Amino acid sequence: MADVPNVNLFLGYVDCLKGMSLNDEYVKQYRDQRKFYSCGKDNDYVKYVHTGSKEAGDIVAYAGNSEKSHGVFNENGLMNSEAIKELRKHLRDTESVIWHGVISFTEEFGNLYCNNYEKAYKLMKTELPKFFYNAGLNPKNIEWFAGLHENTDNKHIHISFFEKAPLRYRRGCKNRVYSNGLLPQTAIDRAKVSIETKLLDLSSGIYLDRKTMTERLKREMELGVFMNKISSLLLIIPKEGRLSYDSAEMAPYKPQIDMVIHSIIKADGEMKKKFNTFESLLTKRDNEMIRAYEKIHVDCSDKLMYDKTMKDLYRRLGNIVLKSVRVIRYEQKHEEFETKRRLTLKRIEKKKRQILLRRCQQLTEMVNDEIMNCFKEFMRKLEEVHYKRLKEEGYLD
Repeated sequence: MADVPNVNLFLGYVDCLKGMSLNDEYVKQYRDQRKFYSCGKDNDYVKYVHTGSKEAGDIVAYAGNSEKSHGVFNENGLMNSEAIKELRKHLRDTESVIWHGVISFTEEFGNLYCNNYEKAYKLMKTELPKFFYNAGLNPKNIEWFAGLHENTDNKHIHISFFEKAPLRYRRGCKNRVYSNGLLPQTAIDRAKVSIETKLLDLSSGIYLDRKTMTERLKREMELGVFMNKISSLLLIIPKEGRLSYDSAEMAPYKPQIDMVIHSIIKADGEMKKKFNTFESLLTKRDNEMIRAYEKIHVDCSDKLMYDKTMKDLYRRLGNIVLKSVRVIRYEQKHEEFETKRRLTLKRIEKKKRQILLRRCQQLTEMVNDEIMNCFKEFMRKLEEVHYKRLKEEGYLD
């Protein structure tokens, strides 16, 4: 199996049952499935790909979800009603195996790289012919259609395809029985790698520099790590008592709060640079102080600033984190209500995750501002110390 962390490709197929005995157990078992994918019933697969709603057998209806499908498209773009009608006729008439599947992306990758119809269309138009060729199919003999869906946290593309003229006969079979739809795993693995690579090259209709795209993805992944740490903090921080970084109630949780702060700083390259610069200045100032006082053999530990400043900074940042925990809890709780409906619960969880993402992005900005404020205060104190020394030495009136 190819190691492609951001893309999955799942394929299934339904055989053509034409010419088989109606008493055949295989035919009985798969008749309804064939009807669904070949448009032999009202709620068919084309309708599902087009609208995001299907209601047959083990199929889940996404009722009430406004983010369903961007519409069904083929190699020529979005299909109008006449093109869809013609597609349905071809599906009903074909004696080919009908393949169907899903190209699924991790949440962060899909949101960043396959978040609109244009990207999905360009991706499928480029990658499907290559996949068909690698799978031993003639791309010119294939009719395909697809649709980008957003009814789950993970954006995904539903696809289906079939041979215009069935050519996959079983070798050595006198009655020219069509082959089943098993396709080489190597072709599927190659498609996953190719799809991920292609999406890293596509932006909103413009080709971007690969390095820039990779760095953006890395930042998104760092943000995901930070969000996971906040989620863990939501579970362990007490809901009652004094939620203050230096309070006795928070003492057991300081390591986890500090880990969140580290994750926030690491998630933003510019913030990390500022923080490292701040630490370097503090260290440099303390080292200069130590060298100066060593010459006169005086202890200057009470005059060193690194430990005091960093302790104060983490106190301030910790309080910002805890305030955000309270806000996230309140907003997520507001979205909850008692229900046993699985799809309703999924929508609630999606909204709660959106709240978490939004608040984590705001928290990142607040931490950045607080680090800058602390840095400015430190520089002001250095200026005050420098001014005081010059005055004492008689350089200023």
